[in-house]
Amino acid sequence: MPLNFYEPIYDITADAGIRVYGKTPDEVICNSVKALINEMVDLQKVKPKEKLILEVESIGFPYLIADLLNKILYLFDVKKFLPRECKVLELRENGSFVRLLLKGEKYNPDKHGKRLLIKAATYHRLKMDKKGDLYKVEVIFDI
Repeated sequence: MPLNFYEPIYDITADAGIRVYGKTPDEVICNSVKALINEMVDLQKVKPKEKLILEVESIGFPYLIADLLNKILYLFDVKKFLPRECKVLELRENGSFVRLLLKGEKYNPDKHGKRLLIKAATYHRLKMDKKGDLYKVEVIFDI
């Protein structure tokens, strides 16, 4: 079932991506995390059982989003952690740093299923725009 805060991008040869929406930078950041996880597994089946604090430094928006998603992929590869909920605890105005509270659980293929195998978030076609009161981020993944 598609989620209403993002849409997948599949028109790229050998790659995939997401176009994510939010009313604030905090919301678009957390929606990007949830969209990534939903492309990998069924987000609806992930339960917020464990808490994790994640800090990411970057050169600013939109690179912070790609760097954050790569940290999430690293957490999945190393700890098998799937975030379900996300809350921004701290965000520098220029997008050079974010601290998140993530709630989720360990990956279980029987429970969560399997969708795309995403290797990395790339800087290819990476962009963040604001139109009116809506932010839009586009991230392409290496799959």
